[in-house]
Amino acid sequence: MSAADEMSTKGKGQKRLDIATVFGLCGVMFSLLIFLFMFKQEREAAIQSFQVKVAQDVALFEQQLRQNLYALDSLQAYLQLSEPNTETDFRNAAATIASRAGALEGVLWKKGETLHHLIVDKNDFLTTSAETSSFIMQIEEMDPQAIQSIALSQQERSYVMAAAPVGDQDRIIILINLEKVIEQSLLESVDEGVSITLSATTDGGAKGLFSSQPHDVAADAIFDSSIDLLNNTPLTLNFAASESYLSDKMNYTSVMFLITGLLLSYLMGSYLKRIGNHLKAMREEQEVLAGQMIDTSWHDPLTGLVNRIHFDEALDVECRRAVREFSPLTMILLRIDGFKPYTDHYGIEAADILLQRVSETLKSSVGRPGDMIARLDDHLFGFILPSTNELVVQLAERCTLSIRELEIPNEGEVENGVVTLSIGVATLQPTRLLTADRLFDVANEQLLIAIDKGGDQYSAYAESGLEPSVTYSV
Repeated sequence: MSAADEMSTKGKGQKRLDIATVFGLCGVMFSLLIFLFMFKQEREAAIQSFQVKVAQDVALFEQQLRQNLYALDSLQAYLQLSEPNTETDFRNAAATIASRAGALEGVLWKKGETLHHLIVDKNDFLTTSAETSSFIMQIEEMDPQAIQSIALSQQERSYVMAAAPVGDQDRIIILINLEKVIEQSLLESVDEGVSITLSATTDGGAKGLFSSQPHDVAADAIFDSSIDLLNNTPLTLNFAASESYLSDKMNYTSVMFLITGLLLSYLMGSYLKRIGNHLKAMREEQEVLAGQMIDTSWHDPLTGLVNRIHFDEALDVECRRAVREFSPLTMILLRIDGFKPYTDHYGIEAADILLQRVSETLKSSVGRPGDMIARLDDHLFGFILPSTNELVVQLAERCTLSIRELEIPNEGEVENGVVTLSIGVATLQPTRLLTADRLFDVANEQLLIAIDKGGDQYSAYAESGLEPSVTYSV
């Protein structure tokens, strides 16, 4: 081999080596870029998952706090609806209501100038706190229609104190242990590595009420949420995810892209599609949770049924849908006979249990996915039944029979001695006359007919486009 040929061979070999190196370096760099991009996507997905968790935790915290605040309404209603009470009677009622609230540690009854300590759960906070004394002095001059509240803290203890008027002079005051509320709603997140801080905004600025143990906080996963359940004491929940928390939520499939550079194009496409589907699912889940948070404000806390606000909105939607799809729409109104005498005779707690039993029985009477049942006021329930006809009276008859078969004693005004229902049924055809107001009015007219006839029966109106409309009752 000549010298020229040898040099040519070395040159070709050197050239191939340079191309392989450059190609390898480009492949490594490209794989590294893809790895960094995918790592960012995974982290964003983990942070979005954390946002969903935060939304869920805030909703649960609000639900627990609202459940304890309902005790104030219950105590206020007890004093307003019951006969004149002794301190012993009210103390027993307060103990019953506090046991259901869960985080209620103190109940005071300020009757005139006398302050009765009805419940103090193994602490002297109500009697020693300067903030408590100041708050009690402030509510003496409060508006009889107003509700006053304040957030308190003392030696690692945090509370919410809320007061409601009973007449011009009397006041009901409750003390809610915020740490118990947090234990009931946020303890799982703390155990998973999420730092949580609860503070209240006062005239003097922000006041810290609770803080979990600090973690290695991720600067890009810190979120605040304001809570306005207290009239004049806004609360703020601060959530901060730790790096370990985010790491547990990440699957690190981007490392595979870095190692398997030769399969980069195929794996990148499949992974991007997977990440896209994952992000879409996370967004859908976040929307569902957001809807659930709104739904908590649409439901009756005692029975779990939807309330009047949601019922009215759904009724308007169903009326327009019935006209658009040309299908009849039915509303049923159901009222418990003799509810006030029942409450006067058996008490508020028994009346609440009665409402729960009746609501559970009515829920079991309807099974179609599109049907809706709601609690419209103290003892009035409502059904919205799309795509129905005059045969819906069978449902009304089944409801009256199922309540009667419960054989719940009622020694008040009901002649047969058990709890019964009066029911009004209205079925309208999909015409321009089908409106929410008209459907409700027709159903209410039928309900009044059933009540006037003595209750424990139904009265129904069915509109037909082919033959005269009819009204019938049983």
